[in-house]
Amino acid sequence: MLKLLRWLNIILVLITLVSYSAAWVNPKTFWPLSFFALPFPWLLLANLLFIGFWAFIRKYQALLSLGCLLLGWTHLTGFVGLNLPGPVDKAALTVKTFNAYGFRKEAVTGKRYTAEEMPRYFPTEGIDVLCLQEFPTYYPRNYFIDYFRNQAGFKYVHAIPNGALAIFSRYPIEKTHTHYFVKHFNGFQWADIKVEGKLVRVFNLHLQSNGVSGMANEVAKEGNLQDKKTWNKVKGMAGRFKRAEQRRVEQTEAVVAEIQKSPHPVLVCGDFNATPQSYSYRQLSQGLKDAFREAGTGLGTTYAGKIPALRIDYQLYSPALQALDQDIRTERLSDHHSVVAFYKWASAD
Repeated sequence: MLKLLRWLNIILVLITLVSYSAAWVNPKTFWPLSFFALPFPWLLLANLLFIGFWAFIRKYQALLSLGCLLLGWTHLTGFVGLNLPGPVDKAALTVKTFNAYGFRKEAVTGKRYTAEEMPRYFPTEGIDVLCLQEFPTYYPRNYFIDYFRNQAGFKYVHAIPNGALAIFSRYPIEKTHTHYFVKHFNGFQWADIKVEGKLVRVFNLHLQSNGVSGMANEVAKEGNLQDKKTWNKVKGMAGRFKRAEQRRVEQTEAVVAEIQKSPHPVLVCGDFNATPQSYSYRQLSQGLKDAFREAGTGLGTTYAGKIPALRIDYQLYSPALQALDQDIRTERLSDHHSVVAFYKWASAD
């Protein structure tokens, strides 16, 4: 039995190492590695269980998984925040990013939240800048813009007609830009926002989704491994995953090019649809700091859908800023949690 467990531990470590490598290999070169970026939280848990088990049976055997986790320390801190809560009262800028799911109560009927319900289900007190993805693109789009501007107090708005991205700010917006990749859904926008007399370029992103969770759920519930139709669905899922990963890389390249052109410090928010072990995340975070790594505490799960333990929503920022704290807040009106971060200027010490 112990021999079998040792071999299972070795296999687990090898798979974990493969998941580390996904961040370094472009899916356009070899896409299957991208799949191994998804289950990292569960690989982490399994390694921790092996460490605990071997610590009581054969202590030296625990070094296998322990060494593996230490080797991938940056991957671990991309999902587990090891920071103490910071002094948010010193924050000059508080930013909230959220995939709003169209503010729909029900996906089937499309019934949406009312102005009376919004403060209870989506509080924005103390938030200076709000970045929204999957913002309503048709009626009642103007209703929500009016709500955030007039009732929630975000005086400045950047949202082009029929676009699913929106930035709301209590600070003045001086310049804006928007670029959509496909039908005003996936894309990015930025706004130059003046905070304490200095400009910061706030990016709001929504990148390509894998689009396989629905099919995966259907296969899990109704699939029969002896049925050819099931395997056709699995093949279709693999093809969809490949196309999505490669399309997201192309979108990432466009965003990175735009970030590099910024004459101001940047703050990059949004639903990346990519885990911290992914190639896209690594490209987007080059030269930037991750608010969760720097100031977050606890587990980093931001997706509340059918695939558990995914961190796909982020706030990245230039070294000119300093993250004081970062929260992941449960929102009942979406399949995502919101990410709230508190910043000050690094030179303000």
